[in-house]
Amino acid sequence: MDQSRTTGAVVRKELFLDDRFVDKMSGLTRCFHEPVKCPQNPVIAVDRPWEGDAAFVDTGLVIYDEHEQLFKAWYQGGACYAPEDGSNMCYATSTDGIRWDKPSLGLVEFEGSKDNNIVLIASCMMHDPAPIIDHKDPDPRRRFKAVWWGGRKDASQKNGWLLGHCVGFSPDGIHWTDHPDNPVWPGDGEVAVPFGLERRAGNFVMYSSVDGYGMRVTARSESDDFVHWDLPPKLVFQSDDEDPPGTEILGLCGVDYAGTHIGMLMVARNLPEFTKQEWQEIVERNIRQGYLGPPIQLNAVRCRITYTEMVTSRDGIEWQRIHRHPFIPLGPEGSWEECISLAGRPFVVNDRICIYYTGQGRTTKTPGSKKTEKIADWNVETGLATLRLDGFASLEAGASQGSVITKSFEFEGTDLRVNVDAGKGSVRLEVLDKQGQPIPGFTRDQANPITGDQLRATVTWEARLGVSELRGRRIKLRLFLQNAHLYSISTVNQV
Repeated sequence: MDQSRTTGAVVRKELFLDDRFVDKMSGLTRCFHEPVKCPQNPVIAVDRPWEGDAAFVDTGLVIYDEHEQLFKAWYQGGACYAPEDGSNMCYATSTDGIRWDKPSLGLVEFEGSKDNNIVLIASCMMHDPAPIIDHKDPDPRRRFKAVWWGGRKDASQKNGWLLGHCVGFSPDGIHWTDHPDNPVWPGDGEVAVPFGLERRAGNFVMYSSVDGYGMRVTARSESDDFVHWDLPPKLVFQSDDEDPPGTEILGLCGVDYAGTHIGMLMVARNLPEFTKQEWQEIVERNIRQGYLGPPIQLNAVRCRITYTEMVTSRDGIEWQRIHRHPFIPLGPEGSWEECISLAGRPFVVNDRICIYYTGQGRTTKTPGSKKTEKIADWNVETGLATLRLDGFASLEAGASQGSVITKSFEFEGTDLRVNVDAGKGSVRLEVLDKQGQPIPGFTRDQANPITGDQLRATVTWEARLGVSELRGRRIKLRLFLQNAHLYSISTVNQV
């Protein structure tokens, strides 16, 4: 993700999602910010016959093409509940990210006509298609890759189907070809999402549901060609004692944001609430019988809510659930997003973080509920929510001044910039040596106060234009905040 729109390359950016960059903090509170929902939601709605009851993108791909100045989306058309359900992957474009066009591509036949925006259709269900753009593969015919859960008929299998993760390839995201040996990763349904919006180096990383735990959990695997994966995948997420009984982890959509792995963790809470003993009995039975979640006989009488938590990692292997609350809150009673709010992979456009997410209203009454519930045949559709640049979390000070000291680091750059909202207050920064002592010329008293709401405020001191003379030194930073939010600190090399 390119977050620099002014001259100067960002050498290093530190967010304040956790304490990785924090040595000491006093008088500050870490705030996690809710994305602002678009008033026009759902922005991609079901309005075509081939979409059935679904047009959603939680695992799908949404990007902004800088060259064409166009938003592009690859989304699932039609929900699938059994192998015979032939769902599809559709393509849409938008100039503003809100009003979407579903072009007639004339590629795939649906009920006798090719007048549709389908780019890939499956005879066996296509559950949660998840594309990625690959800049590393030298074969231009494989520039785009996608994974989905599906399969093919196989008489040797219990139910006549061999199911698992299937893959396909495309030169342009429009013309797709299935891999002839699908599924390339048998079993381990339902959700698999490649890390990032694109690959430029290294292996592919996939976060997938995995079988054998008696409930939905999420594991990690790598591949150098998108076909042959390290199996079995390694477990990275499952519900724990801090979760209510009946909680499952459905999957993970992640990106690298300024050097930090940020993930949208899909969490399901089965309702009504279980006791710990009830849930343990269900999990043990599932392990014996091969089910996921509540046993099949309970699915008809129990419902659930699903939402996304924001999680972070430095290596994509060890993850932290830093804020155990819905990242995008579920909607109010009777809304299109009352029961589902699943965020996809975020990206930055024009200094805003865009998060497209899947929503659905209440379609099943909650067993045991004593209040009237608004039940309807809601479609599964797509909404948009946004944050300011770096706006996932901030350190906040009120009327009383607070401060934070960073961990030491070797300074490489010409400038320091901060992303702050100090519209009613101020931020000052001083530079400390590795022993924690203020460096003359860069002290708090010599610092020029930063005020206003600024995404890239350059830090300055009296009679000094920058901090280039500190290049190569190991330093710490101490920031003083009053009535202000601090979102990030960046080291910049001026061109």
